[in-house]
Amino acid sequence: MDRRESLKNLLIGAAATGALFKATGCEDPAVISGDQPDTALKSYAFEGTRTDWEKQRDARMHAVDFFNDGERKTLDVLADLILPEDEGGPAASTTGTTEFIEFMANDYPAFQLPLRGGLSWLSGESLDRFGNNDFTQLTAPQQTAILDDIAYLPDDKEEILSAPVAFFDLLRKLVQTGYFTSKEGIKDLGYQGNQPNLWDGVPEEVLAKHDVDYDPEWLAKCIDHETRDEVARWDDNMNLLN
Repeated sequence: MDRRESLKNLLIGAAATGALFKATGCEDPAVISGDQPDTALKSYAFEGTRTDWEKQRDARMHAVDFFNDGERKTLDVLADLILPEDEGGPAASTTGTTEFIEFMANDYPAFQLPLRGGLSWLSGESLDRFGNNDFTQLTAPQQTAILDDIAYLPDDKEEILSAPVAFFDLLRKLVQTGYFTSKEGIKDLGYQGNQPNLWDGVPEEVLAKHDVDYDPEWLAKCIDHETRDEVARWDDNMNLLN
């Protein structure tokens, strides 16, 4: 359950993880039918690209609590067992991962039965093995002993997963997706995004080494980085002024 190994699994299993979102806006159509205003696709907020209707829908998802307090505490512990704190970043539970799982359970009802069923199985297994049905109260070795039995997928890709294994496989994908799309998780990945930078061309020492130089006429057509923050202006005839 090493964070780096989990990341590797996330990347290798990207296609499987993508199944979590194969139905964008996967709320039951019967729920949202007629709710979407005609202007929904045109009314974008200045702070982002979410439409008013999308924001209202997200608010409905966040307003509903699917998991109870005990289940959320168990999800926090499970998330931290899957992605614990290390030098790369904080524990998953501190980054809103459980809230993400809650949102997904409300947004995609097909997740509800395997998640709640898996948490119930975990409680029963904790009681049977260690005499305490509260998984969060077990010792770390006891928790790991239970999870080790459901944390590995069979070698045969066609084999139907048992319910506990399917539960943990889904949970692991949700924890990874929630964490690595959080601000802390993106930082952990080292993802820089589409950030502007400056490139002044091939370094002078490299040009000198190969006895070449830039054509001054060509350089004059390049962008002047000193003016990169200026907004272009045109006259009425669409002639560029600056």
